[in-house]
Amino acid sequence: MACKIFNLIMLAMCVSTISLTITKSKVFSPLRNWVIKRNEKLGSLLSCPYCMSHWVATFYVIVLYIYSPMAMVTNILFIDATITIFAIISLATIITGIVRRATSISG
Repeated sequence: MACKIFNLIMLAMCVSTISLTITKSKVFSPLRNWVIKRNEKLGSLLSCPYCMSHWVATFYVIVLYIYSPMAMVTNILFIDATITIFAIISLATIITGIVRRATSISG
């Protein structure tokens, strides 16, 4: 059980980092600006770390769930995957908040 919790925390850290990188870094700024010009709703997704974390977490759970289920609560794949996704998003949101406060990332 401790190993699964550790894996969940590590995955949340990855989701937080990827979400912040895509939504706030200068490297992805041209992509964000290009998308915002084409589609404002999709552009807002690329500018919001919390919004992006949902998609990143979902991607990782879909890819990794087959190999190593993170949270087995009900033994029903869809429900366990959903629980895992939202557990990761919750942890990633906390981590993102800590990182943004520590580094003064605005937005």
